[in-house]
Amino acid sequence: MEKTLKILKKEKGYTFDIEQNVAINYGLCVGADVLGTANPAYSGAQMSEIFRVQSEGLDDTLLRNPELGGARAKELRLGLEAGLDIKPLADVGVPLTNIQWLRRAMAKGIDIRLYPEFQGSITKIIKKYNELCGEEKPKGSKQCTLRVVRIKKEVNEMVVQYDDLEKLEAVIGKINDAHLGKVQRLKEKLYECDIHTLGKSILKPVEQQTYFEIVKE
Repeated sequence: MEKTLKILKKEKGYTFDIEQNVAINYGLCVGADVLGTANPAYSGAQMSEIFRVQSEGLDDTLLRNPELGGARAKELRLGLEAGLDIKPLADVGVPLTNIQWLRRAMAKGIDIRLYPEFQGSITKIIKKYNELCGEEKPKGSKQCTLRVVRIKKEVNEMVVQYDDLEKLEAVIGKINDAHLGKVQRLKEKLYECDIHTLGKSILKPVEQQTYFEIVKE
């Protein structure tokens, strides 16, 4: 491997990171065309996929786009191993998740060119895939309404006067431990400890939580 790296450095000026070196070592082990293929423009994962395709005697042309990355190159490799026409899977403008489902559809013998849904969103792709493969999930025999409930969490800010910071911190610690729920009780506790508030409290919504609840019909 050191010899190969030296040749690539001398003849092409290439240097590689650890992941790419691992891929090169793998390529040498499986008898791939490492000298003709290795390029720092490829991630280590993508190079490994290219080398694997070469070792299996398959056409690696569409895997050589550096923009693919390892995950997309893997999808193309799986497609080649399944005997698929991988051209529709080589578009880097299509989200990876879409590509994965398109490959699954093609592996099931579906001609994705016949259905416009396979050019749409991932939701449309999965729905059409399930429909054609008979895997569409039952919609259920009953129905109910889901109510979306939003809860606002508010932070109370107040300006206080104090003389001793350590004393203030100690008082705040005790109040926090008491888990007082009302703002007025907090102000009273501060007053009891000779810490006076100035002005009115200001409430600010800082977080909004959303959850569902079932509305019984």
